Amino acid sequence: SGTAASLTAGTVTTNANLTGHVTSVGNAAVLGSFTIAQLNTAISDSNVGITIATEQASTSGNNIDFTGIPAGTKRITIMCKGVSTNYGAANRLIVQLGDAGGFKTTGYVVTHTDFTTHTAFTNGFGQATQELITSVNDMIVHLYLEDSSDFTWFGESRSNRTDTTGVETSFGTKALSAELTQVRVTTTVGASSTFDAGVINIQYEG
Repeated sequence: SGTAASLTAGTVTTNANLTGHVTSVGNAAVLGSFTIAQLNTAISDSNVGITIATEQASTSGNNIDFTGIPAGTKRITIMCKGVSTNYGAANRLIVQLGDAGGFKTTGYVVTHTDFTTHTAFTNGFGQATQELITSVNDMIVHLYLEDSSDFTWFGESRSNRTDTTGVETSFGTKALSAELTQVRVTTTVGASSTFDAGVINIQYEG
């Protein structure tokens, strides 16, 4: 018995709700028992783990945007499955980052390779080739926050096309002017290209 500052050794049974940081000194090895439901609630409330966004169909429009990415996010994965556009030739599937000031279309330092040709790009991560109108891409882009003080992100990607047997990859960096809040999947020809097949989703974690 006694106050929190003067409890003596013994067994204490309580249903008290504790907030803040709880520390243990001495022989306290077990703080109590919990049900699976209680642990699941605690994990959910603590905002840990991977959050999967709502999948979007890439069957129309020029851009597929995922907004509302929460503060504190440190890793993001963008997944494009069976994505196609109505524009061939020199078109590429790319990922652009955005903050409160909007999406960033320049300033990326990215190198892309199909293991034959190596090309530098400044307009986005990914750079999956869509050389033919019939080209269909699967692409995954991983983003990693490198510095939270200047909002620098690293990005790497892998992609393939149904009309070839090769795999493409890219790597690069991009610094934002504020904390990231959104990502966009688009193409290098912008409004000249319309999505006409596939699905896209992202997952993120703090």
